[in-house]
Amino acid sequence: MCFRPPTIEAGPVKCPKCGAEVDPTADKCPSCGAEATKAPGMPGAPGVPGAPGAPKAPGAPGAPSAPKAPGVPKAPGA
Repeated sequence: MCFRPPTIEAGPVKCPKCGAEVDPTADKCPSCGAEATKAPGMPGAPGVPGAPGAPKAPGAPGAPSAPKAPGVPKAPGA
């Protein structure tokens, strides 16, 4: 998706070097070869975000514990 402002309706622009009319989407002036410059006050395009890292693997469940030994039965009346 492009967020640049539309330039088609603007019509041709003048080359700052030779004054020739140039298509606003051109990178160079066809008459003198001057490079296109960024318009004053226009912010540059944001950089490309980095690729996200791989997700971490889920933790393995712990080993089951050994069953507890039954307690020593209490003597009756103790």
